[in-house]
Amino acid sequence: MAAGMELRASEWITVAYFAYLAGAAVVVPGIGRPQRRGVIGTAIAVVITVLSFAAFGTSAMLWRDLMPLVYILVGYRLPALLVTTTNPVLERRLLALDHRLGIGNLTAISGRAARTMIELLELAYLCCYPMVPIGFACLYLAGLHEESDRFWTAVLLAVFGCYGMLPWLPTRPPRAIEGEPTRSGGLTRGVNLRVLGVASIQLNTFPSGHAAASLATALAVGALLPLAGFLLGLLALAIAIGSVVGRYHYAADALTGMALAILGFVVSRWV
Repeated sequence: MAAGMELRASEWITVAYFAYLAGAAVVVPGIGRPQRRGVIGTAIAVVITVLSFAAFGTSAMLWRDLMPLVYILVGYRLPALLVTTTNPVLERRLLALDHRLGIGNLTAISGRAARTMIELLELAYLCCYPMVPIGFACLYLAGLHEESDRFWTAVLLAVFGCYGMLPWLPTRPPRAIEGEPTRSGGLTRGVNLRVLGVASIQLNTFPSGHAAASLATALAVGALLPLAGFLLGLLALAIAIGSVVGRYHYAADALTGMALAILGFVVSRWV
């Protein structure tokens, strides 16, 4: 490590996560050699990138503040290369829990809930993608640049905790098991499904990365900007509910994702 180089807490988390993925690529069974090499090579490239920006110190401050957005995207897609099949036993258990909680497939939910409410929850779920950048922008626009590391510590702990479980707990989203109803929703659901078709890894993250990232963002912002945090918190709750109602995630995904968000936030307060 170069003289004077000092990693932020969020950068240590990033380095640890990608080192973990490289290690997982070595031990996960049934993975082809190209996939193993791809994961290890990408993980090394990310670690080098983190160290390179840290070596520039304050001259790369803005880049260091923004790069976690890239790390999250790479950290989401990379574990999928370590999955060859899903876990049907876990899928059945997650579905059984949903049924015990009174959560059925989308056809049953649509029959009980108002169309407007379902549409609003679909819209909320669509907001999970810009949620983290919006939260980060709130801090920057408020002049709280020095809080970037604490913000990213909370968010990265939450999301990497979700993504990192994918090689060990791979499942399909409930909508892939239950099937998409012929008349399942309006325009917003169509947009959600198109976005997922293009951007998703087509696997379910347990815990839910969307629920974790959204709530961690709201908590991190709310610690400094209470009103913004409250509004983002309402949106985070709607995202978690919408993910279950729309059958993008199981109830257990959302609940454990929110628990990880709280844990990540608490840890970030100690940094």
